[in-house]
Amino acid sequence: MPKIIKDVEKTIRSCANQLFVELSYTNVDMKMISQKSKVAVGTLYNYYENKKQLYISILKESWENTFNKLDNINEFAISFEEKLEKLIRTLYEDIESRNGLGKVLINTSIDELKDDNEINDLKLCLISKLEYFFKHNAKENHLSNCTNMYTRLAESLIICLITMIEFHPNDKEDNIDFLIKFISLSFK
Repeated sequence: MPKIIKDVEKTIRSCANQLFVELSYTNVDMKMISQKSKVAVGTLYNYYENKKQLYISILKESWENTFNKLDNINEFAISFEEKLEKLIRTLYEDIESRNGLGKVLINTSIDELKDDNEINDLKLCLISKLEYFFKHNAKENHLSNCTNMYTRLAESLIICLITMIEFHPNDKEDNIDFLIKFISLSFK
């Protein structure tokens, strides 16, 4: 008699996410995910064609939640400074909660993921949401003569966020405060 597991896909994704965070994408295989989730390998392949598809689906779900939060921040009727603080805090906390899982959007040495269209789409979506935020919320800027200013500012924020989380993991509030002041300098 086959074993019945409630919420099979949720269990698979949760276990895979834990393994990807603990061991990295490269060091995880479908057999490990099968063992951790207590789902037969064949059943696992019924849900996901391969490890890459599973990994990307986890990333997409995670980033879609972040994108929704960023969209909501744009709708708030508050000052640019307050929106900037909410935006940076949201990005910081969401990236931090992924425990490095989302770094593939910024830089990956994994050939299998480097040129993946879905990952590139996520990256472009993140950049465009930040560009939109800067274009539509900031009143003036001192970088207006720079080519692709909002794109460069969005990219800088993402890199700085990841760097702060990695190099100063115990200084969350100081990191957020620094990032707010750093980005604000572009608009004073």
